[in-house]
Amino acid sequence: MLVTETVLHLGPELDRAVNRMDFFRLFKSLTGSHGFSYFGITEILGEEQGIDLQHVHALHNFPVSWFDDPKQHVIGKTDPIFAHLHQSCAPCLMDIDQHPSGVLKSGGCGSAVVVPLQAATGKRHGLIMVGDVPGLNHQTLALIALDASLIFQRYFEVILSLDSISGLSDREIQIVRWTSEGKTSAEIAIILGLSEHTVNSYIAAVLRKLHVVNRAQMVASAIRSGLIT
Repeated sequence: MLVTETVLHLGPELDRAVNRMDFFRLFKSLTGSHGFSYFGITEILGEEQGIDLQHVHALHNFPVSWFDDPKQHVIGKTDPIFAHLHQSCAPCLMDIDQHPSGVLKSGGCGSAVVVPLQAATGKRHGLIMVGDVPGLNHQTLALIALDASLIFQRYFEVILSLDSISGLSDREIQIVRWTSEGKTSAEIAIILGLSEHTVNSYIAAVLRKLHVVNRAQMVASAIRSGLIT
């Protein structure tokens, strides 16, 4: 039976988290409190992409030296860590010697806790905690999973939901669509009955939300995400 009062982040520390650095500290605190040294959390993309720890929504403190390519922090699609996060909904403690993970084994660590997580949008995410913790009982593993889900829920509400396509307002979506038709800010302003300055402000907000730097990238991102066709 879980004793929820023992969960680490039910109190004001979680409520005060408002940016990525706050959530980095929360996940790092959860990791250290159970004797692990490193963590990574990110969205689990398609089967061909593996786990990209440079994804815009990823948080991790894995050393660069663990990766074959220091510019691409990826756990490949054949790695057992990816396989578990891609196929399972249950947390597990994984012995890295028995389930060799190329990236994690290169760091000399012996074990990993792998916790699948799911956002309200249906997207799969995963938390990986790595260190030399030889064994955890079922209650401790369940508490880690509960704690991780509480932090992740707050992370989704504060960060991820605002960064997703669903974070765009109807007006922002209209402007993206007209931009994809090749309309300038001045032309969109006339079409929508706005000032050109207001249109440019909307576009600047969309660029931030989609993590792109210009209008061409904005349109490309919207098409890839199914926002426009």
